[in-house]
Amino acid sequence: MGKYQLDSKGKMAVSKYHEKNIPAAFDKKKQLEKIRTEYLKKRQEQTEK
Repeated sequence: MGKYQLDSKGKMAVSKYHEKNIPAAFDKKKQLEKIRTEYLKKRQEQTEK
C-alpha cells in the first residue's frame, strides 16, 4: 500500500478540511458567471441603442 496512510481520525480531518474549502471555489465561479452575464446584458443594451 502507500507509504503515508491515514487512520480513520486522519481521514475525518482531511474530509472536514476539504468540505470547508470546496464551497469557496464554487462561490467564486458563480460570482464570476454572474458578473459575466451582467456585463453581457449591458453590452447588448448598448449595441441596441
